[in-house]
Amino acid sequence: LIAADCKITVDDSSVFKHPEFKFEVPRDMQRPPTELEKIAWKIEENDYRGTAYFVQIQVEEPEDKGKGYVAFHGIGGGASMLAADALLRKGLKIANYADTSGNPPASKIYRLIKVILSQPGIEGYALMGAVFASQEQWHHAHAIVKAFREELTDRPGFPVVILLAGNKEKESHEILRDGLKDLPIRLELYGREHIYDTDLIAEKMATLVEEYRKER
Repeated sequence: LIAADCKITVDDSSVFKHPEFKFEVPRDMQRPPTELEKIAWKIEENDYRGTAYFVQIQVEEPEDKGKGYVAFHGIGGGASMLAADALLRKGLKIANYADTSGNPPASKIYRLIKVILSQPGIEGYALMGAVFASQEQWHHAHAIVKAFREELTDRPGFPVVILLAGNKEKESHEILRDGLKDLPIRLELYGREHIYDTDLIAEKMATLVEEYRKER
């Protein structure tokens, strides 16, 4: 018996044990990693507190600008897939896939949001996830406020849709409203009462993007 082919999988957390493989970014992709993906991996590489996953779908700056490319930030794989599908059904395009589940600290989420917002040609930011009992959502709230205040002060009317639910939900929404109230962005904030309304939230995102496009 001769094996004609084989495939191995190396766990992300054990990559440091195998420098001989020379993985720049240990993600399952069929192309070289982008500069932003390399930066995002550095956030994840030595910090095992939760996930900060990021991969670009729109690798180059889109030639068809003004066509609804939005930065996508999910919390939890299954809920993120449902949310991304809803955005696509409303005619928007996903510039990236990102996930910050597993209860990462605010510092880790903040750095990933900075990467997400650094993508060229994006016309909005959507954060959507499920109701989580395993993590306190005010870590996301603090991270969002800090990153937005650094990245969005010079993007008037930039569309932002946030669905944030779970532990410390009320406090998280208060942090977001208070911390973002003087930013010149279009903000829509949703909680657990809209957790199954992904199409409604995606429709709102599409409307905000259209309004943003008309004013630019």
